[in-house]
Amino acid sequence: MPMRRKDRQVTEKEEILQIMQNCDVVRLGIKDEDSYPYIVPLNFGMEEMEGQVVLYLHSAREGHKLDLLRKD
Repeated sequence: MPMRRKDRQVTEKEEILQIMQNCDVVRLGIKDEDSYPYIVPLNFGMEEMEGQVVLYLHSAREGHKLDLLRKD
């Protein structure tokens, strides 16, 4: 879906990385059983490897979030 406010759109990779490096939390959005968005905040780490951004997310071994990720 295109942004309504094109003047606020961030598309440059370096600018996106700078924003992400200043954040402590990422929000993961997953489709729930009823196709309703399930959004959960997560602490994260990140690094750039071979031109790709790699995110590291902490999670328990069981739970609603993992159940949804396994389904989708």
